[in-house]
Amino acid sequence: MPVIDIPLKRINKLIGKDLTLDELEEYSLQLGADIDDKREDGIKAEYNPNRPDYCSIAGFARAVKGIANFEIGLPKYTLKNSGVTVKVEKSVSKVRPYIQCAIVRNVSFDADNIAELMNTQETLHWVIGRDRKKVSIGIHDMRDIQGPYRYFGVDANTYAFLPLGEETEMTPKQICTEHPKGIKYAHLVNPEGIVPFLVDKNDGVLSFPPIINGVLTLVTEKTTDLFIDATGTDVKAVKNALEILTSSFAEEGYQVETVTVEYPDGKKIVTPTFATETWMLRQKYVKEILGLDLTREEIEKHLKRSRFGISKTASKDNQKISVDVPSFRVDILHEVDLIEDIAISYGYHLMEPLLDDIVQVGEQHPVFKLQNKCRDILAGLGFIEVVSWTLVSKDWHYKKMRTSGIPIELLNPVSREFNIIRDSLIPSLVNILQKNKPYSLPQKIFDVGDIFRIDEKLETSTTREIYLSGVIIHSKVDFVEMKSNVEAILKALGVSKYKLEATEHPSFFEGRCAKIMVKNMKVGVFGEIHPEVLNNFELENPVGAFEIEVEKL
Repeated sequence: MPVIDIPLKRINKLIGKDLTLDELEEYSLQLGADIDDKREDGIKAEYNPNRPDYCSIAGFARAVKGIANFEIGLPKYTLKNSGVTVKVEKSVSKVRPYIQCAIVRNVSFDADNIAELMNTQETLHWVIGRDRKKVSIGIHDMRDIQGPYRYFGVDANTYAFLPLGEETEMTPKQICTEHPKGIKYAHLVNPEGIVPFLVDKNDGVLSFPPIINGVLTLVTEKTTDLFIDATGTDVKAVKNALEILTSSFAEEGYQVETVTVEYPDGKKIVTPTFATETWMLRQKYVKEILGLDLTREEIEKHLKRSRFGISKTASKDNQKISVDVPSFRVDILHEVDLIEDIAISYGYHLMEPLLDDIVQVGEQHPVFKLQNKCRDILAGLGFIEVVSWTLVSKDWHYKKMRTSGIPIELLNPVSREFNIIRDSLIPSLVNILQKNKPYSLPQKIFDVGDIFRIDEKLETSTTREIYLSGVIIHSKVDFVEMKSNVEAILKALGVSKYKLEATEHPSFFEGRCAKIMVKNMKVGVFGEIHPEVLNNFELENPVGAFEIEVEKL
């Protein structure tokens, strides 16, 4: 969770009121920010990442002004046209294609303000930029640079410049291998190929995004004018980051100016826009979600306290309210998000909880009943339950098990060990046996849980099923032992009519594998694990395994 440090003196200056520390704490809690630390001169507040506009003290102060009724309604910020342009060249289109920029005039910084700005920048990198992958922000002193600016791609072995924190010039490749920031974020660029660069009209280097800025534009206490760039791979993230940051500057009273970005296809955009988005909110839906019988005037009052605007445009439906959402509220994705702000303004502590007027006794869901019954049966047979990950490695889930499939893959996996969703429990259990090698035998473990598969008829849809799987490892485990366990499980589950038929399965030893048939439908498989699988998992003793689709029973 992101944390913002709020000095009382600083936020009172922005609000224009003399809040006490207790009042600041009360308003922070109402806004959904937990107090992480409280001291004599301020607080540290932990807030939800879905409110990135809280990442600056100015943004937080804007929300406090609304909830405290000091200033309500849509904030109004003026934009001026700077006349400055940024030309994007085709060479960067396959590297980091998007850029949006702004200029902020007449700023005034001290050491604390600069530290606050850097913290805001890094928070946006994390919350919106996914640690700079989707978007990174450069903040530059304009004293020694001039437009127009160029955003283009260069060979990583060329274009040496003086990066922040260094005393000698370095090429992008050197930065990626020797500079602390370069080493940390080198995976976001190609140090052997083309990397993005931002320079001014005299080829002075502003930034090597998303890695590091140049010393040329270092922000100091003498800085008066800022040039801001937001570059990335996701145009929406780039826009959101720039709008949030520049609106915070505007909230402080600084003059924000637009920059024209010219793309190689001839498209021109002017950024930032501070443009509002209009949403239609149904009064009936507010009551349905919150259970509060609020009048239209009360709903509008709470929306204004949340810093939304109420459009004067006449609606054909008098039961709908036209709400203007400011550009820095990037978290508004649905009507219910507006309703959440109404609830925050109203005060959750003022809502009276009510029980539904339903005469009914609750009971456990049938699926959970079935899973618990399976657990009791396997425990009675001497098995120990394990809870394996739903996310697994494509490598050992298929390749080591000698199988194949159409897995549900993650677009942005944290690591190769967790890159697909499992469609069987046996691979995970065998993988656990490998980790359990230092322990004594025999080992009998089981898992009962969800597996997911892509629907063969609807390739864009998935199916979820409950599987029961178990494995046994010791020097004498064989097909007969697995058969006796499977038959005991079926009997305990109340399945009296079934057939065991010989079958082939890539993970099992040929001739020592059978499928379980109930009413001419395959509901499971069991047998001895194939020697090649044992070798792949470095197991030195025989392994027996079974897997049953318990919901089919």
